[in-house]
Amino acid sequence: MKALTYLMMILVLMGGVSCATSKSFSKKGKKLEEAGLLDEAANMYLTSLQKNRGNIDAKIGLKSTGQVVLNKRLQEFVQKKEFGNKRDAIQAYQLAEKYKQRVATLGVELAIAEFYQNDFETFKLMYMDELYAEGLALMDEQKFKEAELLFREINSLDPSYQDAGSLADIAYVEPIYKKGVEHLDAEQYRAAYNEFTTIIKRAGAYKNSMELQKEALENGLFTIAMIPFENSTSLKGLDSKVAAYALEALTSVNDPFLKVVDRNNLTMIIEEQQLGLSGVINEQTAVSVGELIGAQAFVTGTVLNYNKVDGQPSRSDREGFRQYQVKRLNKEDNKYYYETKYDKTTYREFYDFNKVVISFQYKLVSLKTGEILQSRIIEKEQISETRWTEYDGEVQSLFPSTGSGPNTNNRAKNSLMQMMNAQRTPVTHEELTNAAFQAVSADMKNDISKLMLQIVK
Repeated sequence: MKALTYLMMILVLMGGVSCATSKSFSKKGKKLEEAGLLDEAANMYLTSLQKNRGNIDAKIGLKSTGQVVLNKRLQEFVQKKEFGNKRDAIQAYQLAEKYKQRVATLGVELAIAEFYQNDFETFKLMYMDELYAEGLALMDEQKFKEAELLFREINSLDPSYQDAGSLADIAYVEPIYKKGVEHLDAEQYRAAYNEFTTIIKRAGAYKNSMELQKEALENGLFTIAMIPFENSTSLKGLDSKVAAYALEALTSVNDPFLKVVDRNNLTMIIEEQQLGLSGVINEQTAVSVGELIGAQAFVTGTVLNYNKVDGQPSRSDREGFRQYQVKRLNKEDNKYYYETKYDKTTYREFYDFNKVVISFQYKLVSLKTGEILQSRIIEKEQISETRWTEYDGEVQSLFPSTGSGPNTNNRAKNSLMQMMNAQRTPVTHEELTNAAFQAVSADMKNDISKLMLQIVK
């Protein structure tokens, strides 16, 4: 019956917590303390100080009840240590320290007796020694994952303990290193490169990871020679324009195994080697150039079709309403007021557009087998449309129509004003052409990026 009474007291005291003040929490803590419910009282005092750190009564209450709570947690450490549960004992002491620190942030200092501190430090050192020995044994058994967990636990308890931090890194990277070597032997250069990169990020120059990473990259490097594009349309310069965008796109591919060599670099290499190809680099001469620069494939493209459409501005007359004010005399109080009135009017709505349609084909061809590794026809359409309105009268007085009267809704009015100030000319064909070629190049980039993951594994 007494326990039930205490429970009811707690429930009553906890009621209305969300709207309670620091002072009310302090009073509830006092009542719980008087009832012998010290843990609950300490929580109330703590909550009170969270709301107001200057509450002296709460500080006094937390000083006494909080010390009792802290001592109970320290006793849990002693009990678990005596029962041989070392990890739980360590955690029990750490929880006691965290409670002390939490209370300290609220301006109340609790004390951990020196014999507790000495006991914990001795016990912790003994525990870390055991973990270290167990970790070394696991390393000898090549159970690296289990060993890493033990060395990481040591490092969390004391980062300066022997070489536990380094051994944790070694336990983590050693199995990765072995996988990297296996991938390298199997000529899976991308997988090997990624494994060694992971090692370097975690442990730096572990063993010969940097050399092996470089070896994987060199062996897996896939060089693409970009030879001049062709133009099947009557508009000159489209081939060089799309080639420029394609080069920019391909050189931005985030793949360490892809290397792109463009015409300028090819020409420079030819001149350096004093090879006479009459300045012509095409599909017929690409094999010779490819052998020279160590390329595995070449990419070329053709602008198949280009069409631009000039939109003709169209006009539609729209019904609107003109707002105006009429001065009226109120005969009752002999004062003037203004009445808002609307008259039908007309404004003009215009529409114009420019459009560009491009069809482009690219091919990625193997220089070793002559096989077409990738080929695709990409079609892109870029259109720029513009709508605007014009009105001969006072624009601010113009309102759109609902069909039966003026539409005075703010959104409708703002929309009409935006069209009054809208762009009156669409984007030029040249800008649309550039955008289309940029889109074409982005598609080609994505295609080749995906293919690279299949070529270099």
